[in-house]
Amino acid sequence: MRILSFLLLICFYLLLSVACNQRVGSGSEEKGNAADASEVASADSVDKQMTALSNGSFTDRKFIRSSELEFKVDNVREATEDIKEIVQKAGGFVIYSKLSSQINQMAETELSRDSSLEFIRYTVQNNMKIRVPTVRFDTVLSSILPLANFIDNQIVQLDDVSFEVLSNHMTIRRAVGGARKNKKESADLSAYQQEEADRAKVDNLSLSDRIRYSDISLVFSQRSLVKQTVIANEEKAMEYQPGFGRKILTAFIKGWQLIEWLFLILIQSWSLILAGLVVWFLYRKFRKGTNSPRYPD
Repeated sequence: MRILSFLLLICFYLLLSVACNQRVGSGSEEKGNAADASEVASADSVDKQMTALSNGSFTDRKFIRSSELEFKVDNVREATEDIKEIVQKAGGFVIYSKLSSQINQMAETELSRDSSLEFIRYTVQNNMKIRVPTVRFDTVLSSILPLANFIDNQIVQLDDVSFEVLSNHMTIRRAVGGARKNKKESADLSAYQQEEADRAKVDNLSLSDRIRYSDISLVFSQRSLVKQTVIANEEKAMEYQPGFGRKILTAFIKGWQLIEWLFLILIQSWSLILAGLVVWFLYRKFRKGTNSPRYPD
């Protein structure tokens, strides 16, 4: 009886192990089938792109849109703030902005031996680069153009990158196919294919970003302005010596200023002068009284 129970237990373990092996095998087959289906789908996508491009179809083409615009405005600072507001409303952003003044003409005119008039004619301009969603590319350009009172030039460019995207997809597909044959190929070749695939993925991400966001370069300026400033002529001021006539005139002016100063001092000292006159008058009167002759009684 014990022997029969032992045999039945062994048979039960054998049946259980066979069932587990079948499940594992079916699971690996399912994973392999899923991987094969993914590769087939990728291959079908690449094949469809190749067929569309070979037939000259524009349905699935990838374009990068960009524009360059040079124009004149009434006020560069105000136009800069208006453009920033337009870009922000469109969901874009400013990636570069350089506000500068370009000197067109500069001259100095001597006013005297110690001063000169500096004359500067300059132009204020701004160089901006913005990125906006491609779906709002035309809207942003249409909003910026009314700010210009004169357009120097405008360029709108579309770059077809469909073949670059397709080339990157093919590189990725080759790397996936090579990974399945990793046992037959060397490790160096497998690593090289993986590196090429990673580069292709990053390149496609960059192209996708440039497709979704368009670049617009703006260069705008205003009418020339003039600035005049009186500056000191230091070198000639140190060397300057007045002539004899100017020295006489300066001495006469200083002498007259001295007379004015003395006259003002006299006016301010009127009380002392008045007191001195009173004392002098009393002294004269007292002295006359003492010096007058006396007659005997």
